[in-house]
Parts: sequence; C-alpha cells; structure tokens
Amino acid sequence: MATTKVTTPVTGFESNVDIGLKIPVGINSNVPIGVEGMIRNDTEEVSGGTDSTTAITFYNGTAWKYFNSTKSTPPINSYYLVVGGGGGGNYGGAGGGGYTTNIGGASIGLSLSNTYTVTVGVGAPRTTLGNNNGFNGGQSIFSESGTAIATVDGGGGGASSGQAPSGGSGGGGGYANGAGGSPTGLGTGNIGGGGNTACYGGGGGGAGTAGTNANASGNGGDGGDGLQNNITGTNTYYAGGGGSLRNSCSTYTPQGGLGGGGNGINIAAAGYPTGVDGTNGLGGGGGGRSAGGSGVVIIKYPIANNINIATGTSPIAADLNATVVGSSTEKFTRFLATGTVTFTIS
Repeated sequence: MATTKVTTPVTGFESNVDIGLKIPVGINSNVPIGVEGMIRNDTEEVSGGTDSTTAITFYNGTAWKYFNSTKSTPPINSYYLVVGGGGGGNYGGAGGGGYTTNIGGASIGLSLSNTYTVTVGVGAPRTTLGNNNGFNGGQSIFSESGTAIATVDGGGGGASSGQAPSGGSGGGGGYANGAGGSPTGLGTGNIGGGGNTACYGGGGGGAGTAGTNANASGNGGDGGDGLQNNITGTNTYYAGGGGSLRNSCSTYTPQGGLGGGGNGINIAAAGYPTGVDGTNGLGGGGGGRSAGGSGVVIIKYPIANNINIATGTSPIAADLNATVVGSSTEKFTRFLATGTVTFTIS
C-alpha cells in the first residue's frame, strides 16, 4: 500500500506505530533557541487573557509569541423611528415632519465598537409677517460612525399667498389659490392642500394623508393625519399636518391632523391671531401662523443592552433605556432634545 507524506523540506509523518504529531513542551526557563516558524507548547504561558496554564507559542524570528484570538460579538438587532421637525404655518397650515421607520420590517445591526449620532430636528418658529411663507422644520438624522442610517426632512412651511414650500410633508397653499407643497422624499410624507381666495389656506400634509383644500363653500383646509407607530409599546401618531388660517366665510376651525398637527384659526379674530403650535416630540406641523413641533428619534433594542450617552443632551431618565410597554425582552431610548447627541451601545 502506498504511503502518503508531506514532501521536502518538511519531514514526513509516516510511522509504523500510531504515535501522532508531537511538538516540544517546556517552561519559560528552558525556552530553546528558536528558528523562525518553530512552534512549542509553553506550559507557563497564558493565551489570549484566559486562565489556561499552557499555550502554543511560535518563534517569529526574534521572540517567542503566543497565538491570540478575539471573540467576535454579533451585532445587536435594533429598530428605529425618525421624525423631522414640523413646519411653521401662515395662511396655509404647515406640513408634518418627514417620517421613516423599520418597525414592521427587517432589523438593523448595531455594533458595540461603533459610535452613533442622533440629531433631532427643531420645530419651525412662528412667523410674524403675513406676506412671508412659514419656515420649514429641521432635519432629523440617525447615523453610524458618520454614515447616515436614516435621514428625514422637516415639514414644509405654510404659504402666505402662493405655492407652499416642499418638506417632509408639504405645507398648505396660500390665499391666492396657492398650491400645496410637495414632499421631498426624505422620509414618508404627503402634499399639502391648496388655498382658496374665499377661505384662504390649505391644510399641511401629514405622513399618512395629504392636507385638504380650502374651498369656496366655507372651510379652510385641515391638516393631514400622521402615521401610527408602536416602537415604545404604545401606539402613537407622529408627523401630522397643521390646519390652515381661514377667512370669516364660516365658523369652522380648520383641524390639525393626528400626530401633533396644530389647529388653524379664524383671521377675523381681533389682533394678529395665531393657531395652535405643532406638538413637540411628534413632529407636528403648526396651524395657521403657528410654530411647528420638534421631531423625535427612538431606538429599540434587546433588554440586555444599554445606550450610553457620550456627548450632547441626555434623554430624561424615563426615556433612557426604558422597557418597552408590554415587553420583557426589549428596551427603547427616546431622543427629544433638539440638536445632536452621540452614544455607544453596550
């Protein structure tokens, strides 16, 4: 029968008896003169930080070294919700902030070795000039080591007379038959309603539905509804549009959409009337001549892990590593303070 062996320059391992492959064994005080590539079992060496009293070492041409291994930690399965800041209203109601989430889809993997950044978009300020469009809300961003995971635009401002600005959801059109603003596509959003010369502004768009048009028969436009999400364990609407500012052609008060959209107002009221601000933390668009609500970023992850704030404003205690309602296996952290926060996860 043919014998198989490793060819020169390595010694063959064939033998008439079953002795196996053996390597030198010893302690630190009798380390042999090494030849590069030689291996040896050191009975006093500790391998890779373990409590083993033996380890295979090798000679690298200069010194004896041990083989070290690093335990690989799998990514943490996580989910997110990112909502931009709501726009500010004028004659048209303002659009809700852009909305994106992976709830209901595939999780993302968060690494223990990376740094994460969250930026919560501001709600737009109230405008004090009737002939200027309302301001747009601020972007919200969730990123990993400088690379964006999710980015959404703030809601579009409500128009004064003409077409409304685009945004996460578009603002409502102005009093001179202005068209509603369009969604930018950075996040889920909808178009704002159109304005009308008789009853003024259209409603701001929401993440779930478009704003409604003002109409000559009596009503200013309502804000579109936002979308519902249960990332915290509680079903909540986010990113609703604001109701418009209307003329005195009816007694109807334009309504803000579900998800923090502010109600509109009757311009015939005394003084310089304003509607209702969008709700902070929901990304709601402001009602007529009102401010937008700030956005939000929420991250959900296994209960064994924790988010550790490195820089920026930490969430309040009730929102940091909080248990998901009705769950024994998941936590969430809700970022509400506008601006940027960095964190790691352990």
